[in-house]
Amino acid sequence: MNSQVELSELTSNKLPEPVPYAVIMPADAQRPLPLCLLLMGGGGSRESLVECRPLFEQWWAEGVLAPMVLATPSAGLSYYVEDADGGVCWDSFLAEDFIPHLRATGHAHGAAIAITGISMGGYGALKMAFARPELFRLVAAMNPMLEPGYRDSDVRARNRLHHGAGGPKRLIGPGRDPVLFASNHPANRARAQAEQIRESGLAIFLEVGDEDFVNAHDGTEFLHRVLWELDLSHEYHLVRGGDHGGPTLRPRMRAMFEWVSAVLTARDDEPSREQRALQAMRDALQVAREQAAAIDSTVRRRFGVLPGVP
Repeated sequence: MNSQVELSELTSNKLPEPVPYAVIMPADAQRPLPLCLLLMGGGGSRESLVECRPLFEQWWAEGVLAPMVLATPSAGLSYYVEDADGGVCWDSFLAEDFIPHLRATGHAHGAAIAITGISMGGYGALKMAFARPELFRLVAAMNPMLEPGYRDSDVRARNRLHHGAGGPKRLIGPGRDPVLFASNHPANRARAQAEQIRESGLAIFLEVGDEDFVNAHDGTEFLHRVLWELDLSHEYHLVRGGDHGGPTLRPRMRAMFEWVSAVLTARDDEPSREQRALQAMRDALQVAREQAAAIDSTVRRRFGVLPGVP
């Protein structure tokens, strides 16, 4: 399927420089289309989206990817940090400038906005979605560059390997501001916004390889456990043999966007025979559930409170 690409830039008082961005969409798809932000990893740019164009065209042709508008801002090594004291506010830029600009230019319609990201972009997508769950239908993060801890003091050398690649000095490296780290961390934002995330129905997808060379799997597992503890529904994939790049990246990216497409195109159809049968089994168990809930409040949770898990 053919696609069209648009390149432009947006100036904002929330960032020190204009932000170049790219938009890709199917050339002949019926409008309106849902919007999907794709935040790239460290050093990524709008050109990274353009380089992915053949993949998206292939997936559209195969029916794996639903018709949608994909938009990517050039973010360098910013970590999409929200740092008002430092004069760099990526969360505010995306929510208050970039998305409204895409709407005003005809690239975003309705409420079905997705935010996705890879590596540094996965970190950015998660913290953005958890801070503003009412803005997004879903968030999907692949190899998110997360550190396993609520506080800077919780993070060991094993999970600071990526600091050598650079990033905002107040967030990455020995001069880190621990308050800035904590305020931007997706786990802390999930804890602060748990009820809002639950009420919004935000769909959450996490995936990471178990051989990640910068140990991003530690932070992703940490966030998975945080979401479990908060009783927030999410989908989590720990990919056997997967690394932070390499040959598994494309098929995993394909799987992530297949999930994104399924969420964006889900409809409330009449239940199938299998769904009705499943509901009957759930109904049959309801009396036992109510009896158990009388002595165990955790019965009303989606996820159980597991022994020995912090």
